[in-house]
This record gives sequence, C-alpha cells and structure tokens, in this order.
Amino acid sequence: MAHQSGIQVSADLSAKFVDALADASVRALKVSIVNESLEATGSVPVSGTFEEDMDQLSDLFEDSDPCYVLVRLDDASGGVQKKWVFCSYVPDSAKVRAKMLYASTKATATKLLGDSYFVDDIFGSTADDFSAAGYRRHRQHVASDAPLTEREQELERIRDLDDSQPSTMESRKSHVSGATYPLDDAARGALADYARGTVNFVSLRIDAKTEVVALDRAESLQSHDDVACALPNDAPRFAFYWYDGATSLFVYSCPTASSVRERMVYSSFRHGLLVAVQEELGVAVHAKLEVDDPEAALTAEVLAQEVADRVPGGASSSDAPSSRLAPATQTKFKRPLPPGRRPRTTAPTAAPGGS
Repeated sequence: MAHQSGIQVSADLSAKFVDALADASVRALKVSIVNESLEATGSVPVSGTFEEDMDQLSDLFEDSDPCYVLVRLDDASGGVQKKWVFCSYVPDSAKVRAKMLYASTKATATKLLGDSYFVDDIFGSTADDFSAAGYRRHRQHVASDAPLTEREQELERIRDLDDSQPSTMESRKSHVSGATYPLDDAARGALADYARGTVNFVSLRIDAKTEVVALDRAESLQSHDDVACALPNDAPRFAFYWYDGATSLFVYSCPTASSVRERMVYSSFRHGLLVAVQEELGVAVHAKLEVDDPEAALTAEVLAQEVADRVPGGASSSDAPSSRLAPATQTKFKRPLPPGRRPRTTAPTAAPGGS
C-alpha cells in the first residue's frame, strides 16, 4: 500500500481504541497529530442517543486546530456497538501544512485502527458540521441527490450549452474553461509539491458546501497498483500521478456509484480545473485518463499500456520534476482486463504558455 505522511498510530491510541471497542460507555475519541504521531487527546462518554451525543462534541473542536473524532453508533439490540463514524475536522483557519498533514494521514489512521470498524465518514470545517443536524444533512446527501444549488444549476446550463455546440477546441474553451471553483491553499500547496516532485500523487475533491476544490490526499505511491487504492469507489476525484520521473498523468475518476449531482459538478469543472492547474501552477500533464471503475481500470499493466500508447518514448525531460522523485515500481503481471474495461484516454492539448 501507499506511504502517506509517515505518521503512525501511537501505542496509547491503539490501546484506548481497543478498550473503547469493548466499552459501551465511550461515545467518542478525539485524535490529534502530536509530535508526528496520532494520539488520543479527548473523549466523550455516552449520555444519550447517538444524535443527542453528537450535539455534545463541540467542546472537542478548536477554532484553528484540525483533528479526527471517532464516534460510536448506537446498537439497536442494546449490545456493544463496534461500528463507528470517522469525522475529519479541518477548519478554514488552520495552517496550510496542518491541512495537508491531516488530509494525507486519514487513510493511515483508518487502516491502522481497522477499516472495518468505520462505516461512515464526515468531513467538515465547523463544529456544526458534526452536530446532530449536520449528521442528518450528511446522511440525506449520501442517501439521495440533494436539490441543486443556484450555482450548480448554472453549471448544468453551461454543460448543456457546451454539449449543444460543435465539439471544437475553441467552442469547448469558450464555454467551459472558466467553470471551476478556486483551489484552496492546501490543494495549491500539494500541487506545488507535485510539480517539484516532492510527492508523486495528488487527488482533489470538490467541496460544494464551501465552493472550493480541496485537497483529498497527497503522497508518494510505491507501486502503480496503489493508484487505484488511493481513489474511492463511490465518489469522483481528480488526480495527478507521476507515472515515472518524466510522465505526468491526469486521472478523472467518476465511479458509477457516484450521485448524479456529483457527476454533473465534476464533469462541468474538469476542463476548467485542468487549465487552471497547468497555467497557474505549472503542473505538467502528458496524458489524460477517464475511468468509472478505478479498481478495475487503473491496474499497473493498464497504466503501462496507456503510457506506452499515449506518451511514446516518455515525456520531455524538461517537464519532469527533480531527481528527488522516485518513480513508483512496477508490479508483477496480472491477467489483462476484459474488453470494455480500459480507461478512456485522450492526449492532452498543451495549455497556452504551459510546459
């Protein structure tokens, strides 16, 4: 699996979580990054129902300090519930480095504590996002497509207009290139690291609530097969991946399990985001891939074939980051994918003034 921030779960946190799994009196555990380690820094006892106790979590959140909070769900049978909600609190006022650190450590935390225990996860920037009302909003969004906001309706009209025009580069650029939310500071920082070669993988998510393109994770993958593992199977993502020291890939992953609303928003923003990243941040892109099943369509052998097809001889060395970037290693050969599972791939059009 992929290395991320390198931060690990402390022995104390591991022990406290194991104890909490067997102790029905613990409702929530607060987890913070302290001295490059994940530590338990607070807790909330069970005093009522899950929703009633969600309204008691506010004391765990500080204005400028991100944290994770693990919250136990109720057990209808009255037993000890071992299903938890993973909450990621990243306030807007937090430092950029802290935002990046928590974004790149989340997967490590859930994996080391036990992925099977966490049946839901919430991301928020205010304490209210983790209240009972906030959790209900989250579940409503997950369960069904929420009504489109005025901004999203506008984007849908832009996409419809674009689809009705001749498919030329000029018409696509005039209608779509400006349709994107701004990148937040953590995303910009991670993409700058990517351009320098400090990390070889960056994924971005759209936060419709705050209307920004936010950092999902930034890390250095150790194997090409890790690309699929780094992308969710139920939500879209934009990702950038240095296949080797000279070949940068842009991946638009839009799983079939994504909501209609998510598919519409990500599709509308894809082109504008790519133009902004190339022109404003100087991120090189040598091939673009679009997939609807990352686990099946982003294996090492498929990526190797796509790079061979689209980037003959590798990309120009002038686009490559410094030699500090170690290319991900190839994995052993696997059975080829059945027909129809190859990702859709297009050769990129160089952005004006880009690399």
